[in-house]
Amino acid sequence: MLSAERKLKIAEMVGKSGGIRTSELSGIFSVSEMTVLRDLATLEKQGILTRVYGGAVSSQSFSAETPNIVREKIRTTEKNKIASLASQLIEEGDNIFLDGSTTTHALAKRLHDFRDIKVVTIGLDILNELSGIGGIGVICPGGVLDKVTMNFLGRSTEEFLKNLNSDKAFISTSGISIKAGLTEPNPQQTLVKKIMLENAQQKILLADSSKY
Repeated sequence: MLSAERKLKIAEMVGKSGGIRTSELSGIFSVSEMTVLRDLATLEKQGILTRVYGGAVSSQSFSAETPNIVREKIRTTEKNKIASLASQLIEEGDNIFLDGSTTTHALAKRLHDFRDIKVVTIGLDILNELSGIGGIGVICPGGVLDKVTMNFLGRSTEEFLKNLNSDKAFISTSGISIKAGLTEPNPQQTLVKKIMLENAQQKILLADSSKY
């Protein structure tokens, strides 16, 4: 297992349980306690958890979501393949919605050669990625910045998006369930993505096998 993937799983475990022991993590991942301590130190710097004697507890600021700064390093090969295929669906003159996920960020990195498209996104990372590209118009609805996902969320974001339409919406998801459909740990994310999908002529889901 890659270091970045192990850190992601540790973050998710601590977020769900509220705390965990270093020795337990060492056994679960079959790595030394020293390796676990280094992982915990990295996650503490990112504000995900707080180290305590013998383990770590969830930071008050940590939600069920994992920060984009962690997710950016996970399954990069899969994300890049998905982004490459998705970019082929975009045509000059398109107005598109991009959510603020790391997979759509990978797609945004492949839009630099376009000369006449408009992008509406809630993702601060995507806004920064595209802001200097002359042929791309970028609209960001603003709202409250969620510092975990670096996405703009909230009532003002939702109201702004309700007044926009697009040719295509590119959306990722935290999980896919046969019974529940697309799932997100944050209900505000769910609402924003629902609006994007409802206001787009074409709806395109970007997800790898880990979402199932």
